Amino acid sequence: MYQAGDKIVFRYTGLEAEIIESFQDGSYQVWILEDNEEGLAFEDDIVLKSKFSHIEQSEVQKQRKKKKKLPSTEEIYFGASSVNYKQKKPSKESKATNQEIPVQQVPKFKFTAGTQSGCHLVFVPTNAQHYTIYIVNDLPISFGFEFKLLLNQQLVHGFNKTIAANQFFPIGEFLTEQFNDQPAVLFKSQSLNQAQKIKLKYNKFIKQLKMIPLMGIEAYGFNLFKHQNPYLNKQTSLKEYTNDQKGAYSDYTTTYYTKHSLNDIANFDPELDLHAEKIVSDTSEYSSAELYELQLNTLEKYMNKAVQLGIKIVYIIHGLGKGRLQEGVANYLKYHDNVLHYKNEFHEKYGFGATKVTLKD
Repeated sequence: MYQAGDKIVFRYTGLEAEIIESFQDGSYQVWILEDNEEGLAFEDDIVLKSKFSHIEQSEVQKQRKKKKKLPSTEEIYFGASSVNYKQKKPSKESKATNQEIPVQQVPKFKFTAGTQSGCHLVFVPTNAQHYTIYIVNDLPISFGFEFKLLLNQQLVHGFNKTIAANQFFPIGEFLTEQFNDQPAVLFKSQSLNQAQKIKLKYNKFIKQLKMIPLMGIEAYGFNLFKHQNPYLNKQTSLKEYTNDQKGAYSDYTTTYYTKHSLNDIANFDPELDLHAEKIVSDTSEYSSAELYELQLNTLEKYMNKAVQLGIKIVYIIHGLGKGRLQEGVANYLKYHDNVLHYKNEFHEKYGFGATKVTLKD
C-alpha cells in the first residue's frame, strides 16, 4: 500500500511519478513527472523509486513475442488478400495454449446520418479488456490515410487505406492493459495535409466518451481534424472554389520547381547515419527513449526530403548493437507509401549495419 507523497516508478516503462491519492480498488492518482500531468496507476504496475532497479517486461509483452500471430481486425473485415496477410505455419515444437479468451461483443450500430463533424478515431469497447479501433469519416469526401499504433515508442501495428465519404470501418485493436505501455497513435492523411499524434492516457481517455456520428452509439472518440475545404462552406460557390484551386495549384507548381533545383538534388546525401552522436552533440543530456524518438524523427524528415527530390536509392545506417534501432527502421519502412522495397544485407562499406532502400518512381 502506497501513501500520498511516495515517489514511485512504473515497472514496465520506467516513468517516474508521485502518489497523490489512493483509491479503494487498489489504484492511485499520480503525478507523472515527465509528462507534467496527472495519471492513474495500478498497484501491480508500480514500485517505490528506492526499490526500482530496471525496467521489467510485462506478461503482455512476453506473450506478444511467443504467441502465433492471429489475423488482425482489418484482415478479418477486408479479407486476408487485400492487406497482403501471410499466415505463418506453426513450428513442430510449438504447443497449443489453453488460455481462455474473453468473449467479445459485436457492437450494434444505429447508422445515423452524417453531420460533417470531421474525421474521428474511435475506440469501441467489446468487453472489459478489449477495444476495437475504428476510423470514422463524417465528411462528404473520401481520402487516403495512414494509421500507426505505438507501444513503448515501438510500432506494433500499421494500416494504410482509403476511406469513402460518410463511412467507418475497423483498423485495429487495443487492450486495457496496454495503457501501461505508453500507447500512442499516429494518423496522417497526405492528400489533406493532416497529421496527428495522440498519446493515450487513461485519465484523459475515459473523458472522451461521447455519441459517435454515423455509428449512433456511445464510445471513446478523438476528433482527428475538421476538414477545411472551403467548398464545404455553403457561403462559397463551386465557381469560386474552382478558381481558388486553380490559383493555388499554379502557385504550388511554381514554388516546387524553384525549391527543388538540380543543386538540391546534387547536394542530397544518399546516406543517413542514425547513430545518436551524429544527431545530437551531447548524448548524455537525453534518455535512451528520447534518443530513439529523435532517431526515428530524423529518419522521417530524411525520407520526406528524398521523396520530394525524387531520389531513387538511399542507405540508412543504423549499426548493429542490440538491434532495436534496426527494427525501428524496418518497421517505419514497412508502412511507408513511397518505399518500393528495402533490404538489410551485407555491404562492403557498411557490413550488416545499414539498410538499402529503393523508392518508388
